Amino acid sequence: MINRDDWFMDWFNSRYYHILYKSRNKNEASDFIKTIISTLSLNPNNSVLDLGCGNGRHSISLSNHFKLVHGIDISSENISLANENKKENLKFFISDMRNFDTNTKYDYIFNLFTSFGYFKKNEDNIKVLKSCHYHLNKNGLLFIDFLNSEQIKKNIDGLKESKDIGGIRFNIHKKIIDNYIVKNIGIKDGEANYNFQEKVQLFKIEDFKKMFEISGFEIISSYGDYQMNPYYPNSNRLILCAKKIS
Repeated sequence: MINRDDWFMDWFNSRYYHILYKSRNKNEASDFIKTIISTLSLNPNNSVLDLGCGNGRHSISLSNHFKLVHGIDISSENISLANENKKENLKFFISDMRNFDTNTKYDYIFNLFTSFGYFKKNEDNIKVLKSCHYHLNKNGLLFIDFLNSEQIKKNIDGLKESKDIGGIRFNIHKKIIDNYIVKNIGIKDGEANYNFQEKVQLFKIEDFKKMFEISGFEIISSYGDYQMNPYYPNSNRLILCAKKIS
C-alpha cells in the first residue's frame, strides 16, 4: 500500500487514475461554469487560472467564456491530455500549486472539484492560497469548490465499492483517518495487482476563513451545490468565493 505524503504524484500519473475517472461528466462541468458566471456576473473580458486543472475538463468550458484561460496541474499525464484541447486562448502548464509561477496576473482563479487539501502540513495549504493571492489582480476573486465535511463524515466512513472497467477490477475503500478522507484503491489487472491512495483533508467553512485571513482573502459568498444555492450545514458541497483584500 502506498502511504506517502505525495500520493498524488504516483496516482495522478497512473493510467489507472484516468481509467477509473474517465466517465466524469463534461456537461456537468460546463453547466457549473455557466451557473457560476451567471450567478456572479463575471466579466468575459477577464483572465482566468484553473488551478489543479486535471485533464482540462473545466478549463475547456472556461475558455468558451473568457478571453484568456490558463490551467496548471502537477501531473504531466494530466497536462498531456489537457494539451489535446489547447487553443489560442487556452494554455496548460505543469506546476505545483504550492509554488506555481505563470508570469501572469489573473482576475479569477478557480480551484474546482475538491482539488484542495491534498497536503499533510497546513503550511502547504497556506502556500497554495498565497500563490493565488500573488497571481490575482487587485480585487481578484478566488473560487474553491470543496466537499462539505459535515456531510462526508456522516456518509462516507467505511464505505466500500467495486468497479469493473475494461476488464480491470477496482476495489475502493473509503474511511476517515485523522481528519482526512482516505481512499484506498486496490487494482487487479489480469495477474497484476496495484495499490494506490487518495487523501483529502476535511475543512469546515471556519477553517477556510482562518486560512483566507492569513493569506489576504475574505469570503464574500458561499454556496452548497452546483446550482449555486446558498450553503447550509447539510449541503452537498462547500463552494466559496473569496476576494483578494490586501
